[in-house]
Amino acid sequence: MFTLRRNALYKGFLGGSRGWMAVGVVLWGSRLMKKSFGRAPQYLSTERLDPGQGVRIEAVRPTARNDRRAARRAR
Repeated sequence: MFTLRRNALYKGFLGGSRGWMAVGVVLWGSRLMKKSFGRAPQYLSTERLDPGQGVRIEAVRPTARNDRRAARRAR
């Protein structure tokens, strides 16, 4: 993969080869799209469970815009 990226950079973008430029667009473009639009997982906590313990996962509803404004005014 490293060799493909290197050739795409030197032979395609800097060298002017359309084929290598297309390879570079695919390789570098997918990487940039993943960085731009992909979300990284957010870990709140990590704990080891003992036998017999359970886990409860709930989705917390985000506060509405009006509620956030009211909270700011109340401060």
